[in-house]
Amino acid sequence: MNARRGVIPLLAAVVGVGLMAWSFVTGVAAALDGSGAGSLVYQVIFIAAAVLVLASLVIAVINLVRGDSRPLAIITILVAFAPLIAVIVLAVQANS
Repeated sequence: MNARRGVIPLLAAVVGVGLMAWSFVTGVAAALDGSGAGSLVYQVIFIAAAVLVLASLVIAVINLVRGDSRPLAIITILVAFAPLIAVIVLAVQANS
């Protein structure tokens, strides 16, 4: 079993989720700032990080179906779904 097939998507998902969180918070702050600096760069970083997370999710599902490094594939899927779970929790909490 080649462990790199499971570790690389996991690292990509962790980096992607981290970049998504950072670019979202910094981008909102830049958009609401009155200096006119803009938030386009942070939007591009957010979209690139989301694509990275989606790609790692697809690779993890392929690894899970093939049977390559199943525990790492399951952990990668859970990490990749973390932003979606966070949005759902925030939406539910905002409505209550």
